[in-house]
Amino acid sequence: FRDTGVSASYEFEPLANLIFTRDQQITTARGVVMASLRSPQRQHEIKIMKFCFQKLGIKVLGQVERPGYLEGGDFFPAGKDLCFVGVGLRSNELAVKQLMANDFLGTRRVAIVKDPFDKSQDRMHLDCVFSILSDDCVLMLEDMVGPDSPTRRLVDEYARDEATGKYALAREGVEFSQYLGENGFKIIPVTSEEQLQYACNVVNLGDSCILSCHAPTARKICRSPHFSGTMEYVEYSAITAMYGALHCSTQVVKRG
Repeated sequence: FRDTGVSASYEFEPLANLIFTRDQQITTARGVVMASLRSPQRQHEIKIMKFCFQKLGIKVLGQVERPGYLEGGDFFPAGKDLCFVGVGLRSNELAVKQLMANDFLGTRRVAIVKDPFDKSQDRMHLDCVFSILSDDCVLMLEDMVGPDSPTRRLVDEYARDEATGKYALAREGVEFSQYLGENGFKIIPVTSEEQLQYACNVVNLGDSCILSCHAPTARKICRSPHFSGTMEYVEYSAITAMYGALHCSTQVVKRG
């Protein structure tokens, strides 16, 4: 036995959630914006993804700063006119107001989809309960639909003044499914059981080319008269076992 007289301790900060590359940033109509994650253990992920973008030659417009919180699973673009940003357990309204103030979103309208009633970890991001399949078709958790739903989401819409370039509140407290209908979207409903199996967590590759890891929902989408795109089922159980799915673990770096 030989005592060196030296003691050592080691500290690790594992990047256990880095595979879920949706959250560290959003890609808007204007470009890439780095997010602000709620969990302290995920802060290094933002630095790593920003480093990767720099290596790839992809410009980063800016970053959401605390006390604003934004996670990419809460962001959905819907063309040049509109985007959706969920606020609730993970993202907050302060972050959305930063995005609007800095003109990082690039759309004429911004729909803030609020979760004032549900606040469940099983539905912590907007992409847990909602996804855009085409210009006029969406997936949505059926339990959220309607003004009497106890888990309904409410939309505050901000519109940009073309003269000043500033956003101002145009409407508030509109039930989410009503808002979607008013904007020309048809809803394909997803049951609560399907939602827990990541039915809504699909990836739209563009032109309504959809990837899904939930076979029953993939078939439901294909059978719907509202959907006219293409569908590919992906076996993804190794990732869903880590509490995420296709949308969570992918990221768009450039939008057309």
